[in-house]
Amino acid sequence: MGALVGCTSHHEDIDALLRSRVDALNKSSFQNRFNDAALSEEYARKAIAFIDDSLPTYADGRLRAWNNLATSFFNRSIHDSVHVYIDSILSFAGNTPNKEVEQVLAHILDARLLQRNCDIAGCYRILYDIEQSGLLDGKDDGMLFNLAKSEFYIATTTLNYHYRNKSLYQQAELVEEMEMRRSSLYCDYAEDMSLNYAIAYGYYALCSDTLRQSEYLSKALYYCGENLRLLNNSDRYSTYHLANTYQLFGFMLWSRNIKPSTWIDNAKEVKAICDYVRNAFSFDVSDVADTTLAFMREATSLFFLHDDPYQRLGAVVATGRYSMAVGDTALACDYFVEGLDIIDRELPVQTDMGRGSAEGSIQHSVAPKFEAMLYEGLLVSGCAISSDQVRNWTRKELDLLNYIKQNEKADFLLQRQLDEANRESATMLRFTLLFAVLAVALLVTLLLLRRRTKALQKETAMLQEAKRKDVERIANVETCLSVLRHDITPFVSYLQNENLPDPLKREVTGQLIRTFENIKNWTNLSIPSGLQFRLSTIAVQEVFDSVQQSVNNPYPDAVALRFQTNACVASGDRQLLEIMLRNLVNNALQHTENGSVSVGVEPWADDKRFLHFSVADTGSGMNPDDLENLFRSDKKPRQACQQGYGSGFGLILCRYIIKKHDDNTIRGCRIWAESTAGKGSIFHFLIATKED
Repeated sequence: MGALVGCTSHHEDIDALLRSRVDALNKSSFQNRFNDAALSEEYARKAIAFIDDSLPTYADGRLRAWNNLATSFFNRSIHDSVHVYIDSILSFAGNTPNKEVEQVLAHILDARLLQRNCDIAGCYRILYDIEQSGLLDGKDDGMLFNLAKSEFYIATTTLNYHYRNKSLYQQAELVEEMEMRRSSLYCDYAEDMSLNYAIAYGYYALCSDTLRQSEYLSKALYYCGENLRLLNNSDRYSTYHLANTYQLFGFMLWSRNIKPSTWIDNAKEVKAICDYVRNAFSFDVSDVADTTLAFMREATSLFFLHDDPYQRLGAVVATGRYSMAVGDTALACDYFVEGLDIIDRELPVQTDMGRGSAEGSIQHSVAPKFEAMLYEGLLVSGCAISSDQVRNWTRKELDLLNYIKQNEKADFLLQRQLDEANRESATMLRFTLLFAVLAVALLVTLLLLRRRTKALQKETAMLQEAKRKDVERIANVETCLSVLRHDITPFVSYLQNENLPDPLKREVTGQLIRTFENIKNWTNLSIPSGLQFRLSTIAVQEVFDSVQQSVNNPYPDAVALRFQTNACVASGDRQLLEIMLRNLVNNALQHTENGSVSVGVEPWADDKRFLHFSVADTGSGMNPDDLENLFRSDKKPRQACQQGYGSGFGLILCRYIIKKHDDNTIRGCRIWAESTAGKGSIFHFLIATKED
């Protein structure tokens, strides 16, 4: 009996030694998951081989190795292999202490795959089921539990801020919970940095709340700084996390939602980050003309040192889009072409678009959202060298956008289904507790219903607004095509006349060029990624001087062109203001054969916050019917109108420019006209004056 006991003890000692060997291999695999995913795979495979040879019953070690393998493949975008190991973990039937938490980690990784594939509903369903299960509600502070809870927060945050439009209340609630739990969720420095990044991104997303914008930006900058301090250690340095932090900081600097006053409030934090990266990582932005572009480009370079082509594609697309936003088309083309190479060379094509998708017959890469942005960038930046390329990229972009839209619809339907289920559950709970604590149960239920109703109303309003914008864009396109056909027809007819005198031919050609210039400007203003509104202080006299030099007076001997001398200062976009004024002056000159065209400005008598501009002519004028629909973009041009206003893009463009000013400055900017047939017209518009 004693010999038997001694033998058992001896085998337990050997078993413990063997387990420690497996645990050490799994630990090395886990620690290298970001810096060297291939090495992480190698350690995990060694752990499995060791288990197969010497410890076949060590199920916890096998599950850990499978999860490490799945993570290493995920970090290299080898998604088919990720599915293999996720399925192995989820189908494991044995009993082992860590089975539940390892399966939660596998589920979360599956959810992140679905995120990448834009299967929003599938991802949310997994995270919802995990939350409802209560498996992560315990007080366990073990490494695996902390890892699972951190990964759940990161996946949920990414889903909410990148793929769904959650209410500010729900976003703030989640980020504040993450911040509160952060200190208790330590498992390793890499996960700590991932959680810091998620919290920082969450607070950056909350900067759309203008009331607390300065507070939220300060917190976002703080957690970026926390990551930089962690990375300033050779044992913790990671190109992946440094790239993530640089890119997020670049996104903050790029944001149009953050007010200048907010940046002033946080100027010290921004300077501290710039000084820190110079001293710690030898990345000096002190003499760089565009700090935002510098951080975006450096992040992209660092991602190219990492194994994940998905991250590389996201980085080049983001940097290309920013380059386009600041007008550097050549640099944008370089990045977009690099993105095309990544798709062709490194990202696999799949047919299932995420398991369970209805789009099984369509082939896309594993990054449909980034790919759609890439094709848009290729088209907008003019990278195409043939019409076949334009058609191919346009088809692919539309195909991807349709796929993403279908997934968004599926997510909306799922939300409605879950809301209905939650309401039913709340009703059952109310009746169950009615006999015990009727008043308390009723109060709780009403509060829950009110909260859910508000969230649903906000989401419904956002969908309706998106639909309205889609309808408006379609109307804009139809107007564009109709007006284009109408406006260029007479020009083409003139130019086909071989006997047309050279002076008249030059005039017709100039009119045609101005028409196409208006088309370009109008298109840029009527699409979301087009011409950007840049608010500045404008000296009106400088605008008048510029317009006076650029307009064409076809009757210089018969028509006097006068610009009022004025020292007024406006608040708006100077480029757009010049485009609008130039159109109105050219329009007036075109329809005035004798007399004068006068341009003036003065403070608006009814509201001193505005400047009142006027362009008056003694030309042909308009009748009341022409005047009524003058600025209507949803009305097709009058085919019979040859001398009246409003038959081309000029006035439609003016209407869009006024709308841009109204949206971005003081509400109340508008444009209108007065006219009498045969006696001339006066065009009026209001622009905000500079605030004292």
